[in-house]
Amino acid sequence: MKYNFILLVVIASLQAFSQPNSNPLNPKITAKWAPTGLLVGSASFQAEYNFGGKHSLTANIGLPVNVQHSFTYDGRDAFFDMKATSFLAGYRTYLSRKRLAGLYLEPFFKYVHHTSEGEGTGTLDNQPVTFDFSNEYNAVGVGLQLGAQFLISKRIVIDLFFLGPEINSAQNTLRAIERSTVLQWNAVEAKEAEDNIREFINQFPFIRNKTNVMVDQNNRTVTADFKGALPGFRAGISLGLAF
Repeated sequence: MKYNFILLVVIASLQAFSQPNSNPLNPKITAKWAPTGLLVGSASFQAEYNFGGKHSLTANIGLPVNVQHSFTYDGRDAFFDMKATSFLAGYRTYLSRKRLAGLYLEPFFKYVHHTSEGEGTGTLDNQPVTFDFSNEYNAVGVGLQLGAQFLISKRIVIDLFFLGPEINSAQNTLRAIERSTVLQWNAVEAKEAEDNIREFINQFPFIRNKTNVMVDQNNRTVTADFKGALPGFRAGISLGLAF
């Protein structure tokens, strides 16, 4: 009798597990946060809508948050506060049969507006000086993203976007204003200020030989303008939930 009861329990359990779930978890939407966006001053949030197969629409919005980075100016550290606003839209195709999971290819369009302000010290004509810096960057571009997305228990999402070459139409303006004095620059100071800005720009590939540098001696200002095609690379990780 005891063994018959156990057998009935086992059979009932197997039948219960074999019953189709009346409300299976079959997510179509993901909501994610990309912590890597904080490196450039952006709180980056992503959303994805799946059509019911291999294809999804994706959107990414980046909201500005303040982050500080240092760069070398005239042999010293110059500290910049940076913020970025961005938008990205993509059409994702998964290479596996799983919905919202596996390797994928994603052509995308993006827009970025990045601003930064900073302060640095140096010398002009052997005299110590202090500069206020401002930089404004705007770009629109297209690219192709290769990545892999993982679904854990059909709810937790890990999205690795690890190879994303892109090309942008970009415009950048860097301005440096000396605030140590109200006197205009002499010829030596103006030349040194221009050389220091050119050396600063040389830290950044692709724009260093394509930037127009102008000096305003009366207002103790150097302006560096770039406008043109600029290659880029998109990579990072995002974490979130599927619904």
